[in-house]
Order: sequence, then structure tokens, then C-alpha cells
Amino acid sequence: MKNTITIQEANQRVDAYIQQVKSALSATLKPKGRDTEQPCDDPSDNGPRGRLIAGRSYQLTDIKNNSVASYFEKFKAWSQQNNFHILAEKHNPEYLWTERRDDGFRLALQSNDLGEIYLDGSSPCVWRNGTPEPQPE
Repeated sequence: MKNTITIQEANQRVDAYIQQVKSALSATLKPKGRDTEQPCDDPSDNGPRGRLIAGRSYQLTDIKNNSVASYFEKFKAWSQQNNFHILAEKHNPEYLWTERRDDGFRLALQSNDLGEIYLDGSSPCVWRNGTPEPQPE
């Protein structure tokens, strides 16, 4: 069991990446969900239970229907310039899911048939205080 950053640090890093994307997209964000501590009970890394994930969800506001594709182009360019690689990409509706190579943080941009765009961010699984919690015997 490895040490991690703390959940507080994970929350700060998610917020920082969201703000960077917001600036790159010149977007206005409306909060849709804020999970400062979400359980990581089914981790894809097969790691121990008891860890947490920091997550955020926002809707981009003040967008024009015909400019949806431009937001995805800007997000893709920003991601590639900031050490993120693409995990999944779909079209109609648009979806782009990325992960930062050095720390495992993930960002996703997705649209729907109504022309709405959402930005989600999440941390990898972390220990609340950065160190493994004592396991019950």
C-alpha cells in the first residue's frame, strides 16, 4: 500500500485543472456536482479499499450551438499541451475523456443532443491523509 497525496490536495488539483480548462476554453462554468470525497470502493487499479476520489462536474454556459465542435478542438489541444492523453473520443454527441500522464487525474468534456456541454474532473484514488488507513483485523 503506497502513500498518496491527501484528499485535500486532490481537491485542490482537480480545481486547478478545471480552472485551466475554463481559461483555455474562455468558458463560463455552472456547477452541476461537487464530490469532495467520493468512495473509491471499486478501484480500477485493484488497490485497497478505503481510498477516496475528488470529483467535479460543470455545465458550460453561454455557448452557441454551432460552436460545440470548437470547444472540443480547444479542449483536445489544451489536453495534449498539458501532458494529458486521450482515453476515449466519440462524436455525435461529442465526448473526449483524458488522463494526465504523470498524476492520473482525469478530465472529460461531453455534449448532448441539446447542444449542452459538460466538463467533469476527477482524481485518482487517494488516502484521506495521504497514508494508508489501518485495516481492521
